[in-house]
Amino acid sequence: MIKCDNLVLGYNNQAITTKINLMIPDNKWIGIIGKNGTGKSTFLKSILGNIPILEGQLQIFGAKVGSYNKYISYIPQEREINLTDKMNGFSLIESSYEGWRLGIPFVNSKVRKRVAELIELVGATDYAMRPFCTLSGGQKKRIYLAQALINQPKLILLDEPLADLDPHAKQHFIQALQKIHQTQHLGLLIISHDMHE
Repeated sequence: MIKCDNLVLGYNNQAITTKINLMIPDNKWIGIIGKNGTGKSTFLKSILGNIPILEGQLQIFGAKVGSYNKYISYIPQEREINLTDKMNGFSLIESSYEGWRLGIPFVNSKVRKRVAELIELVGATDYAMRPFCTLSGGQKKRIYLAQALINQPKLILLDEPLADLDPHAKQHFIQALQKIHQTQHLGLLIISHDMHE
């Protein structure tokens, strides 16, 4: 799934990482733990093709990083999106369906069924139809998790997904991740600064 050979990342020919060598197999749940400022988020962004590779190679699903990869979904640590006051979680997930990007102007019953299934999978059924702006941080993160699944990725990247969540919300989010990993046959790559998470 992910293979790094002597990978060095940086900007303006200035390295910001040492050489990274690792291989992450398909469909695994992997955590990368380290202090803030050690390059964890930088590594995730390199997988997305957003950080220049100065040396070495990075391959995702057997191909070099670069163009848009439909097999990867990304949930950043902080996310600000501008929605109308009335837009709910269901509509947010629905709007992420790949067909919209391909110029298909409608969402059919098959897509709506998929959205409903994902909402149930992440445990967001009780509040998915509420205005998104009224949801708690933990509820929003579960909607984002369902959104990340809509186009059936092979890998989800999660940057500090438990940050700023209370213990109850953390527990629910972890349970949702466990269920996803067991049922969706995909990989999860999670970074955190807290080894107890």
